[in-house]
Amino acid sequence: MADRLAMTQATYSRKERGVIDITEEEWSKITEVLGVKKEDVFEDNVRKNIISHNLNKQFEVLPASLLEKIEFLTKENQELKERLKKYESKDR
Repeated sequence: MADRLAMTQATYSRKERGVIDITEEEWSKITEVLGVKKEDVFEDNVRKNIISHNLNKQFEVLPASLLEKIEFLTKENQELKERLKKYESKDR
């Protein structure tokens, strides 16, 4: 892939890991090489979270779709805990 994008493997690796942004032109080339639509592989950067792992200096970028799912499940979990408390208090 790095060769097809006319960049070094090190540069491509940094882009792949999110250290360096992928340009619009590069996204177009990537989707062309893969034979897929841009929407299938590209996610908007509007809502990303970066989590730092201080021990080994690694960073992870969580996609917006995953963050939304975490938020939904957290709310649902809280609601279920509240329902369980009400249910348990009725039994006493």
